[in-house]
Amino acid sequence: MIKSISIPLAASLMSTLLLASSLPVSAADPPSAPLPTLKVGDRWVYNVTSGIGLNPMTYQETREVTAVDASGIKVKVTGRTADGKDFTRVEDLAAPGELRSGAPCLDEAYRFPTPLQRVVFPIVPGEQSAKWIDVVPEPGGAKGQFNYYYHTRDWGKQTVPAGSFDAIPIDVMMTLEDATAFRHGTKCNFTYWYSPVVRGIVRERRTAMYATTVNPGDTQVLEASYELASFTPGK
Repeated sequence: MIKSISIPLAASLMSTLLLASSLPVSAADPPSAPLPTLKVGDRWVYNVTSGIGLNPMTYQETREVTAVDASGIKVKVTGRTADGKDFTRVEDLAAPGELRSGAPCLDEAYRFPTPLQRVVFPIVPGEQSAKWIDVVPEPGGAKGQFNYYYHTRDWGKQTVPAGSFDAIPIDVMMTLEDATAFRHGTKCNFTYWYSPVVRGIVRERRTAMYATTVNPGDTQVLEASYELASFTPGK
């Protein structure tokens, strides 16, 4: 569900997402999250709430590792698009955290001539990176670029339907090169919490927005939240 809101409110949403506080680090917190060893059959199921207003969509999204070999990692993702249509896609990773093709913002898939380094393992608090990434929209499309920034924060406890986990939050900002005559490029602002125990994300908050050119001052905004409902390790 997409709704028009004013620029000040959109800015407030961005600020709230990026400045969300984390719980203090305890002596038991690990100093870093090591590179995970993903296995065929690793399966994460998320409870998703998507949209703005009184009637957001609720559904489940499943991510499952279907192949791990010398060429990389394949992850099958089944869920729902922003306009309520069910989808299935396969994301291609060169290694954990390195996306060769997939949907880094919302539902639109991109191919990366050089893998997108979404985060660097081992993950430690206080790291940040900003870069321009070459992309090709899928299927086909002209080569372009978008800006990708991330910043890691301090460890904290996250409680979701699957349980309580020590997790490290990672803030992400992306500016996509998808402007048209009617709107500016999409800005994606995420925070996700990574836990080594499940070799993946336990919670995620997403906000994507773009300003229109038809009605200056209006911004289209989509919000989504993900909470881990279950994790099944592969064999």
